[in-house]
Amino acid sequence: MSGNKKSNWLKSHSNDFYVRLSKKNDYKSRAAYKLIELEEKFNLIKDSRNVLDLGCAPGSWLQVLSSFPNLKSIVGVDRLEIDRIQGAEFFRYDISDLSLIDILTEKFNCKFNLVLSDIAPNITGIADIDQANFTSMTENVLQISNKLLEKEGNLIIKQFNGPRLKEISSILEISFRKIEVFKPKSSKKNSSEIYIVCKGFKDC
Repeated sequence: MSGNKKSNWLKSHSNDFYVRLSKKNDYKSRAAYKLIELEEKFNLIKDSRNVLDLGCAPGSWLQVLSSFPNLKSIVGVDRLEIDRIQGAEFFRYDISDLSLIDILTEKFNCKFNLVLSDIAPNITGIADIDQANFTSMTENVLQISNKLLEKEGNLIIKQFNGPRLKEISSILEISFRKIEVFKPKSSKKNSSEIYIVCKGFKDC
């Protein structure tokens, strides 16, 4: 990124309403408001007891989850270290390392009602490559969900709106009774990110 582009990005970022709001409310990133909007729309957290947050760094979604008194277990996973979040347990793992499934199964004597994934692979700007990377990430998230979600549990997963979205949706429809696509207002207007909300895990 050139000096001028970096300067323009920093100026735009610092002037962003949700960036300023996240600082005011002590959230670690503006992404907190995406989960807040998802919950206002779908009410999945309030009906859960155990939640798994994949790709949780820097921890803003864990902060939101920790405000729900109904949650018994809040578990975050990321390959990057994060500061401790009160009420949440953290595991430093890459989700492509599927030994994570055995570790969480042994640690927690339960399955999860809700799995969250706000992971975005490194963006190249080449649509086919970025969509392929999202497909691979989705497969990893789904492998974890297939083992750790309870029957009728739910999944929220970030994707990019692009040529492979239909293919990814078809993959998710195999495991869930219903899927819906949602773009929070707190997502940047020029971003193609969307969230697929998957309801009713079939456990088949």
